[in-house]
Amino acid sequence: MAGCSEDLQEPKAHWTIGWCQTPLPELPVWHTWQKLLRSGALSLHERMLPLIDLTLIDLTLWLLTTLVEAFVACLFLIRGLFRKFLFLNFYLLLSATISIGRYAVLYHFGFTSREYLYFYYYSEAPLTMTLFICVCELSSRLVGDKMPRRRVALWSAGALLAIALFSLSDASPWGYKAAAHFVMELSKNILFACSLGIALLWVWKLRNDPEDRFAARFVNVLGVYFSLFVLIYGAHRLVPHASGLDNLNSMLGAWLPLGCGFALVTHQ
Repeated sequence: MAGCSEDLQEPKAHWTIGWCQTPLPELPVWHTWQKLLRSGALSLHERMLPLIDLTLIDLTLWLLTTLVEAFVACLFLIRGLFRKFLFLNFYLLLSATISIGRYAVLYHFGFTSREYLYFYYYSEAPLTMTLFICVCELSSRLVGDKMPRRRVALWSAGALLAIALFSLSDASPWGYKAAAHFVMELSKNILFACSLGIALLWVWKLRNDPEDRFAARFVNVLGVYFSLFVLIYGAHRLVPHASGLDNLNSMLGAWLPLGCGFALVTHQ
């Protein structure tokens, strides 16, 4: 066995007959193919490692949601409503673009990497701000006849400024991590502000007869979206380690484009 110690310590690329016997001479062509196969298998293994924390259902739902967002934006264009609901379409296209970027970062750095974490939260801020502008756009469409649109815009800008100042004051004690916490707090507070705004629009819609039927339908879609968001957030606070809530988050992200698509094709 002493003569085999070198082979056991450092495996070599050769075929052997039996246990620790003399290596057979190998052809250069086979040696080249063996290197290619090993390097290919290693490359595939390294590429699959970042995705190991996601299930096939998660990846499939992620892909389908991205495709539906792009498809619904095309439906807006076909129905001639793209410019009328410009910011809602911009949100759908931005969400699809950011989803592709998140997948690229996840593919290269991994689900639990710091790069993916920072990219996720820093990309969430423009998404939530665009969603806030969507709510303002729907407010202008619904109550524009009862209230001047300039006043709606001023109220919306004031609310966004107040949210930003509140988020900044909440994140300032974090020192050098203040920027990251400001982005996280801003996204969360904007979502709660959107939830309140949609609730007010929904109540107003019940008490009045809106002329813009499509805007009223989109308020219903966003009402379901933000109601589920508040329920999931409350459940996370009560039961932080519940595993089923992550699946609800994925379904929540898929509901918004699906709901908008149904609102576009439904005839009433």
